[in-house]
Amino acid sequence: MLTIRRYTNSARTLLIICSLAALLFVGCAKLRYAAVDSTLNAINSTGASDNIHKSSQPSIYSLIIISTIIIFGILNAKSLSVALTFAYNCFFKPLGQHNSQQDRLNAFYTGQASVYDATRGGLLRGRKTMLKLCAAELKRQGAKLPIWVDIGGGTGWNIEQMDKYFGVARFERIYLVDLCQPLCEVAERRFKAKGWDNVTVVCQDATSFILPGLERSGAMGQVDLVTMSYSLSMMDAYHSVVDRIEKLLRPQAGFVGVADFYVSGAMPGQRTSAAGVLGYQCNWFTRVFWQHWFEFDHVYLHPCRRNYLEHTLHTHKVFNGRNHFVVPYLVQIPYYVWLGRSRDLPNNRLPEITGQPVQSMFDEIAPESSTIALPDVEDASGPEEQRGWKRLPYQPTKSEHAQFSTYIYGFTWEDPRRDLEVLDLSSNDRVLAITSAGDNALAYAAHQSGAQIHCVDMNPCQNHLLELKLAALRNLDYEQFWCMFGLGREPDFRNLLDSVLSADMSSAAYQYWRNNISAFAPAQPALARAVLGDMAHCNLYTTGYSGMALHSLRAVLKLLGMHRVTQKLIASKSIEEQANLWKQKIRHRIFSNLVVRLLDNPVAMWQFMGVPINQWNMLRSEGSMSQYVRDTLDPVAAATSFTTDNYFYRLLFARQYSPTCCPDYLTKSGFERLQSAAKSGCLTFQLHTATIIDVLAGMRNGELTKAVIMDHMDWFSAGDADAEVGALARVIAKGGFVLWRSAARVPWYIKTFEANGFAVEALSIRQPNIIVPIDRVNMYASFYKATRI
Repeated sequence: MLTIRRYTNSARTLLIICSLAALLFVGCAKLRYAAVDSTLNAINSTGASDNIHKSSQPSIYSLIIISTIIIFGILNAKSLSVALTFAYNCFFKPLGQHNSQQDRLNAFYTGQASVYDATRGGLLRGRKTMLKLCAAELKRQGAKLPIWVDIGGGTGWNIEQMDKYFGVARFERIYLVDLCQPLCEVAERRFKAKGWDNVTVVCQDATSFILPGLERSGAMGQVDLVTMSYSLSMMDAYHSVVDRIEKLLRPQAGFVGVADFYVSGAMPGQRTSAAGVLGYQCNWFTRVFWQHWFEFDHVYLHPCRRNYLEHTLHTHKVFNGRNHFVVPYLVQIPYYVWLGRSRDLPNNRLPEITGQPVQSMFDEIAPESSTIALPDVEDASGPEEQRGWKRLPYQPTKSEHAQFSTYIYGFTWEDPRRDLEVLDLSSNDRVLAITSAGDNALAYAAHQSGAQIHCVDMNPCQNHLLELKLAALRNLDYEQFWCMFGLGREPDFRNLLDSVLSADMSSAAYQYWRNNISAFAPAQPALARAVLGDMAHCNLYTTGYSGMALHSLRAVLKLLGMHRVTQKLIASKSIEEQANLWKQKIRHRIFSNLVVRLLDNPVAMWQFMGVPINQWNMLRSEGSMSQYVRDTLDPVAAATSFTTDNYFYRLLFARQYSPTCCPDYLTKSGFERLQSAAKSGCLTFQLHTATIIDVLAGMRNGELTKAVIMDHMDWFSAGDADAEVGALARVIAKGGFVLWRSAARVPWYIKTFEANGFAVEALSIRQPNIIVPIDRVNMYASFYKATRI
């Protein structure tokens, strides 16, 4: 019986795919049958009266549509009634002639209002995301009895859904505004059944509606939240609607949520990271096809609508997505989710540019409207005095940032314990540090939360990772935080991101993680897991370039027959047991002839361990690479515990941390210190997506007291090193200092520091064949301090 059911399901799936493929093919001929308005699914619209006539004779396109829907109905009897109702009202029912937009909408929806929600779920993506983001913002603001206006709310689905994220009873008043009477009647019945007496349905035009109870002031400056769900693209007078929304918003607190279809222009224009450059651009076919396809349904996707929205209001959060409707990867309908705020312009009016009114610049027929430069917006998530950290704006399209599609380091590979012994941080310190995965910056903050820390990284994804950790510290409980960053897995990550974390993240970071949900919640098919085994992506730490290194290490250990031994190594009950396992079972296999040859090859070292040629030449000048690796691994295996202390090597072998062996910020005490500082605004981070030289160029003389620059100067040429050290000499206050690590015992650029006014001292130098690590990682041959004199 199970086998029969399985074959039946397979046949049903095949038939559905074939039917829909035929539907998509015939749909391309829609232009040919333009005289017939096939689907008029306008939720609400505004504009001048028009005469619209729909033929009572079905077209070939309509016959294909209805045939497909009937097939669906036969295959799923429960949906047959809904499918037939939808098909009749959309493709067969004659509408006749009407003198107004409202009359046309009423005639179209009269027979199908009751099935509207059941037939739009798969098409109108992003609505839940938009509502969750709005709810998160309301919670972050601590909004008390806010007022919400849902423009184009139709059947009231948005309001019913919002009750799950931010209870309807918590609003002072909610207004649903829609032009279509049949849909409004469905909404009224829905709210009456729920017993929501603070929700009012207003069946009026979006450009001129009057809100009962707020008539005297016209509601200007009193509304906390305005939402538009797939309605902006259906409004003729969208300029007037957007202008009115800006005036409705409560100053400095009100915001707007939009979910809708869109297409980009041929050129992206000057879009900042906050204005949604990630995933914004559409290819030629997508731009042309979907714009014309939806236009026959009175849905207008021209870029001018979204551009005018983003020009008039301040972009706060945005996500650009693709709806793989019905046929995954073949059908890609662009949609966006957008949150914005008032720009607080004088007199609440838009400026004029070059003497031309702004509205005319966004005219529907003007081709240049799709590439108009958007105002520069700050890529920040909210009031820094509440959050305690700030993400400075950057331009993702610049080549130095665009080259990175993911982070290189999912975890930091320098020991912060050794740093803290030297830094001796106080609340008056102003520290510059390379972001990496943010682990060390968090360790510094846990030790001294009052210090101001500038985190710098040219790779924007590294700062996205640190932002996520900061937002999680502020909003999650310890168990959730441990799942995300201790185990690297959180099945509910998408919901946490939208509903909890988004309000404390920049738009760019939110967009990145919204596109990389699988980092914490991998959804690989069973076949892929069966084939790949341990090489299958399993958690946060198997992502990014460092994740590739962990996969490679796991493959090598299995190839050498050492995987099980390394699992015993990280479970050793004592350092003596660990050292014996290392010497007797592992060491001789790791340093086989094949591995030694790979280690002494600069190409292999760059590909597998990220060692650039300049750094390779430095360490090679002081001995062989295989000797270097022996001097790295032998001391840590003999002197540090992978079970209770050395979380760096534990992560390499286990691909996750344990409660007894993890970074300080992942311990319960460390988490509680950081969360307390985050909630009180004492975490003073500034996240710079730039080079160190660019960041230093924007600082005052003597602004920094300390800097930790890891090993990145090993990568430099003499000219690059002189430029950066000179900038550090200007910005580091007298008595302040710079810490760095190097693959060389005596790096050549010591002289560069001395020539620029620093006194250099070696804090630790690793000696060959000595079983004494300089720290728990022991990856570098030296650790230096340069004091500004």
